[in-house]
Amino acid sequence: MGLALVYAFLSGFHTLYDLDMGWHLATGRYVVQHHTIPSTDVLSYTSPGAEWIYPPFAGVLFYGIYSAFGYVGLTWFCALALTALVAWLLRASFSRTLSRTFLGTATIAAAVLAIFAVPLLANRMGPRPDLFTQFFFAIFLVELWRFHHAGAFASEPEHDGETSVPLGTPKRLWILPLIMLFWVNLHPGFIAGLGLLFAYLSMEALEFVFPSRRATALLRLRQAWPALAATVAVTLLNPFGYKIYKAALTLAGLQPTQAGKGPDIWELQPMLITPASLTQAMNWRSPGCSYWWLAAIAVVVIGIALRRRQLGAALLMAVALYGSIQHMRYQGMLAIFVVVLGSTILTEEFQRRRQGDAKISVKPSGVVRWLAIIAACALCLLVGVRMADLISSRADVVEGSAMLFGSGESWWFPERAAAFIQRERLPGNIFQDYNLGGFTAWRLGPAYGDFIDGRNVDPAIWEERWGFISSPPDSPLWEKESDRRGINILFFSLGRFSGGGTPDLMSLCRSHLWRPVYLDEISIVLLRNRPENRPWIDRFEVNCGTHEFVPPANLSRRELSIFYYNSGLPLSSLNRIDEAMEALTRGEAISPDDPLIHRTLASIYEQQKRGGAEQEYRTALSLNKDSAENWSSLGRFYFFHSRFTEARPPIVTAAQLTLYPIDEDILLGYIDLMLHRPESALLDFSKSEELIRRSQGRMKVTPQFFAQIAAGRAQAYLATGQLPLAIEWQQEAVRRMPEDASAWQGLARIYEEAGRPELAEQARQQAQALSQRRRE
Repeated sequence: MGLALVYAFLSGFHTLYDLDMGWHLATGRYVVQHHTIPSTDVLSYTSPGAEWIYPPFAGVLFYGIYSAFGYVGLTWFCALALTALVAWLLRASFSRTLSRTFLGTATIAAAVLAIFAVPLLANRMGPRPDLFTQFFFAIFLVELWRFHHAGAFASEPEHDGETSVPLGTPKRLWILPLIMLFWVNLHPGFIAGLGLLFAYLSMEALEFVFPSRRATALLRLRQAWPALAATVAVTLLNPFGYKIYKAALTLAGLQPTQAGKGPDIWELQPMLITPASLTQAMNWRSPGCSYWWLAAIAVVVIGIALRRRQLGAALLMAVALYGSIQHMRYQGMLAIFVVVLGSTILTEEFQRRRQGDAKISVKPSGVVRWLAIIAACALCLLVGVRMADLISSRADVVEGSAMLFGSGESWWFPERAAAFIQRERLPGNIFQDYNLGGFTAWRLGPAYGDFIDGRNVDPAIWEERWGFISSPPDSPLWEKESDRRGINILFFSLGRFSGGGTPDLMSLCRSHLWRPVYLDEISIVLLRNRPENRPWIDRFEVNCGTHEFVPPANLSRRELSIFYYNSGLPLSSLNRIDEAMEALTRGEAISPDDPLIHRTLASIYEQQKRGGAEQEYRTALSLNKDSAENWSSLGRFYFFHSRFTEARPPIVTAAQLTLYPIDEDILLGYIDLMLHRPESALLDFSKSEELIRRSQGRMKVTPQFFAQIAAGRAQAYLATGQLPLAIEWQQEAVRRMPEDASAWQGLARIYEEAGRPELAEQARQQAQALSQRRRE
């Protein structure tokens, strides 16, 4: 138990990196300063007055902790909350059906399962209101399970003539309405508590299948219903009344959003179950393997519960397992289920088997004792290595996390750039990407509103945001929309994990419509190039070609390594290759276990046609084989060097580790074309087209995807001699990308094969004209 608690604390004691943390803090500040609870958007200038229903008091609590203790206080709060959650789960090891002899075994079982569960719980116990949902969910489950399970088996004879521990009284259920009163005012996840009430009623209903249990189940229902009814009733005691249910259902993934017109919540995406993802279970050093271990234990518990005719427990565990597969958000809840139900059911099964062995005088052999000792030592070694990885930040660096061991705010947040904007009082509205929205609302509000943040799923705003980041900064779209929105400041993230929301740095630096006035290794600030902004531009304009990146004072070794990596990225984008390689090499010397540094170095070596690229790609992959990007980078390297046989396996693995592997399947199609497998290529292109259909609303699909698929199909049909189909699909590629010279060149080649020289010449001339226009 001590090992589990220490492991939990260390897992929660890390720098704060949560993209929604900012708007929760901003909400708490608003409530404290205005003494009112907002029901409309008060943080974004793009959607003022839009309905916004979200319990505000978690933000008030976080704001209070920050005001008193800063980000360090928030780190300690999250770490202690995770430790308290694990301590509460360990209480699930006490069961009325166990003799005192086996309570020690139950405690060990709960502690082992809790150790496996810690990484999944740590993912949910960040500085966000979902922390309270995990904790309150555990309280609900423990109390309902203890009440049901202890009562369900209270009539069974005591084991070994010993007195059982009296647990599971109706009085304890009255804690649930009190907890729900807090829950509904802290996080919309209170809907999960109502789900547990329904699950409890389902467990009792399944008891009626067995005549001998009906009377006891009916008695429990009579005892429980007042507390359960009160728990449901208090959900209306919130600032929004019944409207809170809509927000709760949407957050839970039970209320559909407008598919294809806005972003889906990433955490509600399904879990990948592929051969490549299943191999993660073997990577014992990675915290990510814990999910697969707990899922396997859940299956075992379901089997035991069914054999023992505990239908309610089996159903509950099956639903929890299914929910965690369908929505990654619920993996923490699966961990809670496994610890609470698993520790009880597995220990009872062990007790039953031991008692059965005792009746035939079978004693544990010395081999069994030694196996137990070896298992205990292996568990201690596992936890010891993982704790060492946490303290050294190795786990975070290898997994590509923006967190490091210790207290305070993550290095990822662009505090220096925000301080510059505030200090110099730059005028006008800010455009920032989705990932920076929460930070902008908190750090620069209320003086500056944010353009978009984690609360905003308005399809119009989402499409507008995409139009900005996918267009050149000097395009008419930027000028028109900036006039309409009053945008005068651009605020972008440059470092690792920027989320793809930053336009090309070189285009920003060369822009005539915007001028850079602040630049560091993780962020850039640009001001609109207008006469009224000349005082700021004249004073602060940045020369991207000579700008020096200077590390902040008092960085730890890991932070210094990350600084060098983040410096190498913009230097590379600005074609300052030698400086970029020097920065990356310095970072590699400090953190040779950082796969991102090796992968970035490999990319530069490849672009510069220098040796060593393949070795760097392989090093990155050896450090983290759970990364789809590492597999994809190596496969693409082989593909572009015409090593098609070697390219296929890593691209297949990358596809199996990616939720929507559209790029990977398209590339597999072209690899199969190069390997003279046109039929397989057609299957690859069909698969990618199906993925595009399924991904609508979850990722932005551009015409380029369809053009690549159409051109690939054209080549496949050409290889099989089906010239009419080849022409048809290449014409489709041209229609999708009419400004792409290569598409016209492909059409010219197919026309030549079909014996249509006039059309081939027309297509070739069009391709030449487009190429000339692009050079100009």
